[in-house]
Amino acid sequence: PRRRFTDDIEAGRLVEVLPDNPPTPTPISVLYPRSRQLSPRVRVFVDWLVEILGPKLDP
Repeated sequence: PRRRFTDDIEAGRLVEVLPDNPPTPTPISVLYPRSRQLSPRVRVFVDWLVEILGPKLDP
């Protein structure tokens, strides 16, 4: 998402190309078996995705 690069664009380290044509959103799914206990590594990964992608991701 653009918000990750806002500081770099404002500082001139990056230049936005085609600002009137942003990419379409791409859905992301995290699948894991509910029948087994979720491993700590998977839980940390899912939490990280939620943190960087925001409220659009439903854990």
